[in-house]
Amino acid sequence: MLRLAPVFALYMMRRYLAGIALVFAPVLALIFMVDLLELTRRASRVTGNEADFFTLVQMSLMKLPGLATMALPFACLFGGMWAFGRMTRSNELVIARAAGLSVWQFLAPPMLVALLLGIFTIGIVNPWSSAMNYHYRQLEAFYIKGTSSSLSTVTESGIWLRQSDAQGSAVIHALAASDGGLRLSAVVVFMFDPEEKFLRRIEAFSAKYDGDIWTLSDAWLIEPDRQAQAVPVYRLATNLHPEDIQQSLANPDSVSFWSIPDFAKRLEAAGFSSTRYLIQWHSLASLPLVLCSMVLVAAVVSLRHSRRGGVATLIALGGVAGFVLFVVSDIARALGIAESVPVILAAWGPAVAATLVGVALLFHLEDG
Repeated sequence: MLRLAPVFALYMMRRYLAGIALVFAPVLALIFMVDLLELTRRASRVTGNEADFFTLVQMSLMKLPGLATMALPFACLFGGMWAFGRMTRSNELVIARAAGLSVWQFLAPPMLVALLLGIFTIGIVNPWSSAMNYHYRQLEAFYIKGTSSSLSTVTESGIWLRQSDAQGSAVIHALAASDGGLRLSAVVVFMFDPEEKFLRRIEAFSAKYDGDIWTLSDAWLIEPDRQAQAVPVYRLATNLHPEDIQQSLANPDSVSFWSIPDFAKRLEAAGFSSTRYLIQWHSLASLPLVLCSMVLVAAVVSLRHSRRGGVATLIALGGVAGFVLFVVSDIARALGIAESVPVILAAWGPAVAATLVGVALLFHLEDG
């Protein structure tokens, strides 16, 4: 078997990167414009805290890295189809195979590019996009939803919640939660007036969510220049809902790949489920494999010479395959979050299946 020359390997890598760039650039531009239009539409419905156009552009740019990560597999698929298709039509790959190179040899450089691109996305792009997504959600909460920029978070010291209304605001700290956020233990509440002036501190053994009220048991009421007062039951009005608390702890897209394991442990210790964060981590970890599978699928639908016919059908099948992978991945993710299937299977199953199907089809079409 002929050894793959470094020059040809670099040429294949450049052509594949060019194909990705050719597809990725207009897709990103389209995503940015559509997202900006959607933000403009949503912002136009909000009275008060109006966001100007510059702010909306800034918000859309903050969201773009995360959306680009989602679009990357499609760019690798269609970029590979474009690159391999052009090289097939120009007979470059036909000559390479006639010279003794196997399909696996000249696919190795593009797969290496896909692998490195996936690792770069996980290690470098994801932490940056997570930070941008966190700031985007703060701006979205203020300008679009008209709520507090951060309802809740989990740290090593426990759970922190924030609620606000016309009467003022309250910051609630608890060591742990149970019943999906309906019960809190070892609670401390700091209350402020509308001008953020400290009013009082409440310490309680536990707190229970009762509709629109937190019922604090065995509480102590502490106010400035006053003696602490024991209160068997203290009722604190709230506009929070348990589902709001869980959804605002931190969106998985706002936590970087490197921070998710520690954050998941803190969630479990605080009494919340960490399933969607673990699925996010494994989904990101499987990204290099997904991108490699896109190279295989692109090769299957693009290496057939145009004289043999059926090229348009194969290209259409490639697009359908990419769409099916996206749908299956989304369904598997939903099943994993619902804990209907194991986290590993939900995150890695579609990537492994796509890779195996691509390898099998390539063996069948190219090696008989």
